[in-house]
Amino acid sequence: MPIKPENRARYPENWDEIREAILERAGNKCEKCKAPNRTLIARGAGTDEGAYMLESSEVFSAETGEYLGRCRHSAFEVARMVKVVLTIAHLDHIPEHCDPDNLRAWCQRCHLRYDAEHHKANATATRRARLNTPDLFAEVEAAALLCMGSNTTQENLESSP
Repeated sequence: MPIKPENRARYPENWDEIREAILERAGNKCEKCKAPNRTLIARGAGTDEGAYMLESSEVFSAETGEYLGRCRHSAFEVARMVKVVLTIAHLDHIPEHCDPDNLRAWCQRCHLRYDAEHHKANATATRRARLNTPDLFAEVEAAALLCMGSNTTQENLESSP
């Protein structure tokens, strides 16, 4: 995923070298599904969902990269054609943490799936901040705790000698 301009300063000056080292470690393939970088692949649909096909007719699992065999192009149900672009994922979502153990070379699909919950939380926080809307459930939970506390206090008063 491209680095947002507002986050560029959070990356080390030698980020390009770090990125190249991770791509080299991965053999220029997604470290999860093994899709080769800068290659046009067919993402499967229907009975072929969860797989992808290379131009060579080789079919792989989109989850593990396991080789599934060969298939005629006409027999493979295509959802869409995608050009694979490897991106470097930070497992902890912290751009400053560039230890190789924290970085993975992943295709767009694998990277977005890994980041889905993180993106959802960020989007929720952004919308709340934009609307200046507090977390309503937090207020309900706080009110419930207050009620339980006052009931407990009332019960204590009634049962005391």
